[in-house]
Amino acid sequence: MKPRFQQGTRLPPHFVHFTARHIILGAMASRDWQPQHHDHEHARAANLPGIILNTPAQTQWFLNYVTAWAGPQARPARWRLGMKSPISPGDAVTFSGMIESAQADAAGHDWVVFSLEMIRGSRPVSHCRLMCAVGEGVWRLSGADWQPPLFDTLPA
Repeated sequence: MKPRFQQGTRLPPHFVHFTARHIILGAMASRDWQPQHHDHEHARAANLPGIILNTPAQTQWFLNYVTAWAGPQARPARWRLGMKSPISPGDAVTFSGMIESAQADAAGHDWVVFSLEMIRGSRPVSHCRLMCAVGEGVWRLSGADWQPPLFDTLPA
């Protein structure tokens, strides 16, 4: 079966101007009470530019970027996040990405791997490799029926 998504397809860029509210609410949503995510003085004392976006919130921003593009039948399955520099209030970040690979399975679901970046100015601040299952009924799969392949088992 041929996948509906094509390797090399570029996602449209998405621009976000991060505020303190984005950063604090991201930390609250993930129950991360570390002070560098809500206390400017503490963050600056730790040689940070201010409060910083935490790991779960960065991951969620990438997941949202892809699922907003791919639609409600896209279910995130696996991801690898790499943070290069902190994201603080006032940072203007552009999301960009492309489809690294796409493969259909016997059930008619596509397994799509995305290569994604957050860029501030001309410098990458974070990158993510994200796999999604896309297709009718992927959100109903559970237990033995929900077995996302490993990244290394999909062709690049």
